[in-house]
Amino acid sequence: MKKKLLSLASLLSVGAIALHAQITLNSTHIVSVGAAVEQSVDTIPGAITIGTSGANQTWNFTGVTERLVDTLSFSNPSAMPGASNFPSANMGLTNSGQDSSWQFLDKNTTGLFVVGQTIFIQGTQTPIPFPSTIITFPSTMGTTYNTTWSGKLFQVFIGQGGIDSARVTRGDSLYSNVDAWGNVTTSFGTFASIRQNVYETTVDTTWILQSGTWSVIDPFTASIIGVDPIAFDTINTARWWTDNAASKFPVIEMDYENNGTVNRVSWQKNSPTVGLSELKVSSDFNVYPNPAKDVVTFATNVA
Repeated sequence: MKKKLLSLASLLSVGAIALHAQITLNSTHIVSVGAAVEQSVDTIPGAITIGTSGANQTWNFTGVTERLVDTLSFSNPSAMPGASNFPSANMGLTNSGQDSSWQFLDKNTTGLFVVGQTIFIQGTQTPIPFPSTIITFPSTMGTTYNTTWSGKLFQVFIGQGGIDSARVTRGDSLYSNVDAWGNVTTSFGTFASIRQNVYETTVDTTWILQSGTWSVIDPFTASIIGVDPIAFDTINTARWWTDNAASKFPVIEMDYENNGTVNRVSWQKNSPTVGLSELKVSSDFNVYPNPAKDVVTFATNVA
């Protein structure tokens, strides 16, 4: 009997270790085409913090308040506006909280990447070729990466006030560090997870074309149209990822300031659903039925 009790104790001990063991995230743990993720969002989270870094952490974020719900829909990118500008994308993303915006993603065995985005500017469909790395695979505590990018975000025709056109360029620097692992708890459940911290800085510059020459917009003109000639921004994001098949997306995500103040919290409301979710398109099209499951029909409103 004593031997059996010792064996049982050893088995339970192994189970406890397995519960708290660090996970390794790879591409099979991420959503695919056809999935839809509901996210609860708290835009005034109060005194919550992202917590400490390190191994074997316990995070409890059940105190956040759902103030709105967003639905993220992952679809075949070829059906989205501007798809021809992003041929390397294999997954499209739309957000119910962002009309007239379509993101193009590339998910492969090395990571999940943003290839670019299509938006409407002054009623014109405009590609934004701004790439970004969301996470690399495999990821575990200690996984890091750096990326930099610079280029033109978009350009528009002005044709008045002596200004021919305007454009916005961006310089971007991003650093990601998986700095912790442990169990994270939200209203969705408790999950073994790794925490990814992403630190990103951007410098956006507005240029105008006058008399055939591009120059940074002058402060007076910038003040009239409500832009900064040069705009600096810092974005800090903490994401908790899990290998649990019930998730397939960050369990919870927080945007926070350099001083630690959290501005926004979004977390999974439930497991992703599989099927074609509601599509948002420009007013030049009708889509029916909406939402759809298997077949969707596009009809143009343009004569």
